[in-house]
Amino acid sequence: MKKIILTFGLALTLLAASAQYKHSAGLAFGSPSGISYKTFTSATKAFDFTLGGLGNYFALTGMYEIHTPLENNLQWYYGPGAHIGSWSGNKYGSGTFMGIDGVIGIELDPDIPFAFSLDLRPGINLIGNEWDSSNHWFFWQSQLSVRYIF
Repeated sequence: MKKIILTFGLALTLLAASAQYKHSAGLAFGSPSGISYKTFTSATKAFDFTLGGLGNYFALTGMYEIHTPLENNLQWYYGPGAHIGSWSGNKYGSGTFMGIDGVIGIELDPDIPFAFSLDLRPGINLIGNEWDSSNHWFFWQSQLSVRYIF
């Protein structure tokens, strides 16, 4: 019985030591720049939201991320997402846009209460392409995030 309790206790300790943080919030720099919030729903799955903009647009982007450990406190992630926003102040007037996104990136969660991530985010505008003078519906974005873990 003692061996079973000891084995169970050791397993719980190892699981707790490798557990992912639950919530983080901070700043995102890139496209779009703004406020970033990430919440894990399990050890390998998370939702990542950015509220912000760049230049003449403002958007809310949400990503569903699947995380895979690489080594130590480093992991990579990928997943689908979506965005919705508005633009104003250019020769096309103002309007709204909406589309789908993808994400692939890496995240460092060192032994301090901050997480750092760098990712690439391809996207497609399904509605509202006319704000871009070249009428691009497909685009690439990148983002560096610094979030406080709580």
